[in-house]
Amino acid sequence: MKNLGPAVLNIKLIKSEDGITLNQSHYTEKILSRFGFEDYKVSPTPYDASIKLKKFEREGKDQLRYSQIIGSPMYLAGATGPYISYAVSKLSRFTSNPGDDHYKALE
Repeated sequence: MKNLGPAVLNIKLIKSEDGITLNQSHYTEKILSRFGFEDYKVSPTPYDASIKLKKFEREGKDQLRYSQIIGSPMYLAGATGPYISYAVSKLSRFTSNPGDDHYKALE
């Protein structure tokens, strides 16, 4: 087995006089591009708490795509983005049957 040095998936280590910073902006851009969100505006907060989401009772809208979209930020939230943890957690509750409101909140 070879020692390949520090290997951290999708995390850039930036050294400065103040210490080491972990950065995943490149991974965030990759996620946005993969799902067609690269032209969306940046939100000042990760989640709008005024949006009240509830269980969707009819047939869901593209469950697989919703799961893929929400899964990528889950990794990001766990690694270097705890500020999006609440939003990701809230939206991930609806992966079994997402509706239009869930997609709007995700966007």
